[in-house]
Amino acid sequence: MGLKQMIKKLGTKYRIKCIIGAVIFAAIGISGVAAAMGVDEGSIWIGLGSAMFLAFAAWFVSLAIRQSNIRDVLDYCKKKPNPEYEMERIEQFYRSGAAVNGLRLNNEFFMYIKGDTVNFAETRELMWVYKLINQNKVYGIKAGKSYQIEVRLNDGSGMALPMRKEKDCDDTLAYIESMVPYIIIGYNDEINKIYNHNQKELEKMVDERRHQYFQQVPMR
Repeated sequence: MGLKQMIKKLGTKYRIKCIIGAVIFAAIGISGVAAAMGVDEGSIWIGLGSAMFLAFAAWFVSLAIRQSNIRDVLDYCKKKPNPEYEMERIEQFYRSGAAVNGLRLNNEFFMYIKGDTVNFAETRELMWVYKLINQNKVYGIKAGKSYQIEVRLNDGSGMALPMRKEKDCDDTLAYIESMVPYIIIGYNDEINKIYNHNQKELEKMVDERRHQYFQQVPMR
């Protein structure tokens, strides 16, 4: 399946899920409003609870309209003079090689697909990637760990790329390093401090590393 067809399918699947969620929350909210109208005591609290469910329903509708799960790709193409041409370029990138734990990467594009969500960015936006391991707890009791790759971009935003196990994180970081060794890879307290207080300094650092890299290695 090509990227355009897959994105269309994921968008449809996501909209259906959001609409189902909106219908469920709206039904609960409307039922609560009806119940509140027939109750004297506590009707305010029932009404507030119902309003919350209706707000959730509206939120699901907004997600369906905005197609949040594939927004990165759609927004990138919309900003370009020729969106169809840009989508074709991304399609070629998508077909150019196999993914590593859901990630595709070259010196131009970055794409991670997990479930019905597509995370996408231009590679020049990447500054820093590292693995993050969280110890999950249920009522204070340890309940396994979750693993993800944190991606920091030059506009201050980021992405969380969930992984199944720590080895997947390590393999993905190794893949990123092999493709774009000029970005910052691995967690470091000093880098975190720079990122939080002076992102422009970190961006400049990565730009210099990129420039030095391309002086030695032809762009691929």
